Amino acid sequence: MQLFDCPNISKVSSGVSPVMFVESAILFPKCTIPIRIFEPRYQEMIEMALKSTRSFILSFVDGDNGNPQNSLGTMGLINSAVKQTDGTSIVMLDGLFKVRLNELNISDTLHQNWFYEKVDVNEVDVDVVLLNKLEKFYNKLSSSISECGFPKNLPFSKNTSLACDLIIEFIVSNLAFKKEFFIINEINEKISLTLKVLETITQKRNF
Repeated sequence: MQLFDCPNISKVSSGVSPVMFVESAILFPKCTIPIRIFEPRYQEMIEMALKSTRSFILSFVDGDNGNPQNSLGTMGLINSAVKQTDGTSIVMLDGLFKVRLNELNISDTLHQNWFYEKVDVNEVDVDVVLLNKLEKFYNKLSSSISECGFPKNLPFSKNTSLACDLIIEFIVSNLAFKKEFFIINEINEKISLTLKVLETITQKRNF
């Protein structure tokens, strides 16, 4: 599939976007995941996105049976889209930023389009002592098992929320845990939970 040039969606704080509801995946900002597109509504969505902004929101809420209003998701940018011989497509989606779904935008498309707003984590009141402890544990763990390829140069001070997201995405495989972590919007709670994960791993390995 051809990728077209698109506006810098990262600078947009609100608007209307197509939404894909997938309960079996979660996308953190600055991370990339593969998605298999097989439903006609989402095949239509991808075709339309590739001809415009190359972006759509990925939400892990059940959009068919639940109420997605006020739920969170991630604005994603299509990095690549490859059509398969069976008619499906494999899309590599780059996470841009977290969003909140505000209201359904009624349209004649098969997929849903929602008004959204960008969600930022307030990092003004970061517990510096707690953050320093997190950074210390992470550096200790990553250097002890360097062969695992831990993410390097994490922005602990400049973007604490992102640093926590990247750690959880890399270390944790449990999808339910990731979903619970994703909806946390209080920075010190994110730091504490991330630190708890690292401490648990450190204790198990007797570092």
